[in-house]
Amino acid sequence: MKGWTRLHTADHPVEIGFVRGLLESEGIETRVQGMDLWTAAVEIYFADGARPSVWVRDAMLERARRVLAEADRRGQGEDWTCPDCGERLEGQFKACWRCARDRNDGHDNDHDNGHDDDEGSLRA
Repeated sequence: MKGWTRLHTADHPVEIGFVRGLLESEGIETRVQGMDLWTAAVEIYFADGARPSVWVRDAMLERARRVLAEADRRGQGEDWTCPDCGERLEGQFKACWRCARDRNDGHDNDHDNGHDDDEGSLRA
């Protein structure tokens, strides 16, 4: 793909979805390649280009790399409970999947577990 660079290659489509969502939430356009082949035989799957990968425009490559590096440094954070609906959520979620309440909407949502949101580690 002219004008695009492969940024990340994954072992599973879920990982690709996470990386793609992270980048697109930062306004970075992405394309995914190789999703059709990931379930193929192991010999094909591990061939170069057969594993799913996220690609970004060349002009956005350095920014995309910084986004992934920051996500890794930032970590998952601690699990939290939504103060609106009571749903228990894993630390990587920034909004409640049930009621859409933003975790950081001006309230301290981590008071349930007494932990700082900057702890932990995230692997993209």
